[in-house]
Amino acid sequence: MNMRTYTNITYEKNRDIIQLMHILSNPSTSIEIYRNTFYKLGKALGALLDEKKHSRYGNTMLACASEDADWLAQGVLSSISQKNVALAVFWNQRITLDETTKLEYSPIVKSYIEPIEECQTLIVVKSIISSSCVVKTQLTRLVEKMNPLNIYILSPVMYKDAQKNLQKEFPESISNKFEFLTFAIDTSKDAQGSVLPGVGGMIYPKLGLGDIYEKNKYIPNLVKERMAL
Repeated sequence: MNMRTYTNITYEKNRDIIQLMHILSNPSTSIEIYRNTFYKLGKALGALLDEKKHSRYGNTMLACASEDADWLAQGVLSSISQKNVALAVFWNQRITLDETTKLEYSPIVKSYIEPIEECQTLIVVKSIISSSCVVKTQLTRLVEKMNPLNIYILSPVMYKDAQKNLQKEFPESISNKFEFLTFAIDTSKDAQGSVLPGVGGMIYPKLGLGDIYEKNKYIPNLVKERMAL
């Protein structure tokens, strides 16, 4: 039985966000609507973060996977009150180390990281957090180079074990800085290890970016715009 628990939202006050979550998890949602839904959910997550931060961010960096940059991350950036934000975008592979346990490894194949001094707020944005391997890899790369005071991990959907699995990958000096902001916790996975209902299937083709290999050829418009400045 697939179980979903909504968090940080209620049926009475946030029916628009819940409707977006239904659109996201619908396997038949078109590419255009799927992209736009992620953008709107990014805006909602950004608004939630603003409430938590009371608009006090300090020096800020936002990190995301390349497939999340133009929609989910762009939505977050458009709605948070902090407008001067450094950007880190990562292109990851996904390698299954153990088919039985679905143990995965997500090496970074390329990255775009803007400079930042004395980072106070690190925002990590991810379309769905399941095994946590992609977020773990990105965080490991970033915290080795800087020591943010606060780390916010934003995702519309998380698997029930994702938070504790990510926290145990880091020493308490780092994991104690984590704060997770999500709208839904899902408790089920299918035989392939995909979260149900999750985001309606594998995210790359649903965003129109191809398969797990083709998606790494995509250069987000957000990155192109930053590089052109």
